[in-house]
Amino acid sequence: MDFIAFALATLTTVLLRLLCLRFFQTPPIKLPPGPRGWPIVGNLLQLTHLPHRDMSELCKKYGPLVYLKLGSVDAITTDDPDTIREILLQQDDVFASRPRTLAAVHLAYGCGDVALAPFGPNWKRMRRICMEHLLTTKRLESFAGHRAEEARDLARDVWARARGGRPINLREVLGGFSMNNVTRMLVGKQYFGGGCGGRSEAVEFMHITHELFRLLGVIYLGDYLPFWRWVDPHGCERKMREVEKQVDDFHTKIIEEHRRRIGHGGDMDFVDVLLSLPGEDGKEHMDDVEIKALIQDMIAAATDTSAVTNEWAMTEVIKHPRVLGKVQEELDKIVGHDRLVSESDLAHLNYLRCVVRETFRMHPAGPFLIPHESLRDTTIHGYHVPAKTRIFINTHGLGRNAKVWDNVEEFRPERHWSSRVEISHGGDFKILPFSAGKRKCPGAPLGVTLVLMGLAQLFHCFDWAPPEGVELRDIDTNEVYGMTMPKAHPLVAVATPRLAPHLYQ
Repeated sequence: MDFIAFALATLTTVLLRLLCLRFFQTPPIKLPPGPRGWPIVGNLLQLTHLPHRDMSELCKKYGPLVYLKLGSVDAITTDDPDTIREILLQQDDVFASRPRTLAAVHLAYGCGDVALAPFGPNWKRMRRICMEHLLTTKRLESFAGHRAEEARDLARDVWARARGGRPINLREVLGGFSMNNVTRMLVGKQYFGGGCGGRSEAVEFMHITHELFRLLGVIYLGDYLPFWRWVDPHGCERKMREVEKQVDDFHTKIIEEHRRRIGHGGDMDFVDVLLSLPGEDGKEHMDDVEIKALIQDMIAAATDTSAVTNEWAMTEVIKHPRVLGKVQEELDKIVGHDRLVSESDLAHLNYLRCVVRETFRMHPAGPFLIPHESLRDTTIHGYHVPAKTRIFINTHGLGRNAKVWDNVEEFRPERHWSSRVEISHGGDFKILPFSAGKRKCPGAPLGVTLVLMGLAQLFHCFDWAPPEGVELRDIDTNEVYGMTMPKAHPLVAVATPRLAPHLYQ
């Protein structure tokens, strides 16, 4: 009897334990689908020098939400409008942060800026300064005269370069146009054009800016495999520190110049405004590091992104003469031949706006939005997304998603036609040049204006063709990966004036 009682008691205990395990055990975590990874490195070795294209292929294979293990970091990627809406709007409070990458620490003043700062009080304060003191409608309108001068200088510069049918390096022209517009608002100073003494300084800084964006966009193994930092065989961190020093020297010089001229009158530029603002915790002024971080956001972001977008738009329009003809037909109707384009014309140039929107679809300024990071565990489409997951929203893949767009490799502005073409955003989330939600780019209206104005001026004032001996089909559209995505090779083209000579002088 004792043996039978013992056996029954043991069996009962085992059954109760099995029942408890069944009903109370934490169910296995259901992560989004994705490729099998290797030990330690995960999926890192499956990414090439064009990771946006690799991740787009993964979305085609595994679905709209793909999980990757990048070394020690959880990551998800998507190029699906509904999934992007879920992340950026419906769960904006979960995904509003940024990862502290080594590049952001080195190149954004310890993540102390607006674009790359993790979500928190410091980011909120810096963004509020931008929105309340720098990027207000009133302040941006106050620089309209400067933007008009830069547009006239753009036409004059191209006209001078075009004499004798000489090919023009449009990357140089468009870079100078973007930088002058931004620096006149930011520091009250032109760097390119006739009479500017700072050209060599500006060329150097533009080179540094391009390098900065390349480094910020690199998927650096040291962020995903901590031991890699001890090796760093390509000297990536050393290069970050070098660029960090060069950028900081440039910003220090700007601040010192402005401090020397305080009290001498004149219009207030953005740096003057920042120097006049109080700091935190009762300080009389903002810290220099905070001012430098905001200067960098303004110069680097506005200069590089608008110049990259304009070069891509010019490339596609020159490659498609039918599109150039339609753009010029609209400009001739709205503007005519007796004056240059003004900002008030831009709202009426619907076909040109379609060209810009189509450019954002095929060639977004950045292949991904700046990566987001989840603040806590959550679920998307029934899948578990852990806290601290890195989110890669693939804007390049979004614009070439065959489930969203037809004939994805065809440059066809007409696909966007409507009575009022919206460029910067849309409720359908089919293009996303300036992001959405809390981390939407605060300078979107300015960026759209600079892109439209540069293109309108160049297409109105000139006919465009590839250099002699270059066929339309030979104009390359290969890209280089980074935080921004420029053409692999600068666009070179021949300009022929189409207006009266006095308008260029």
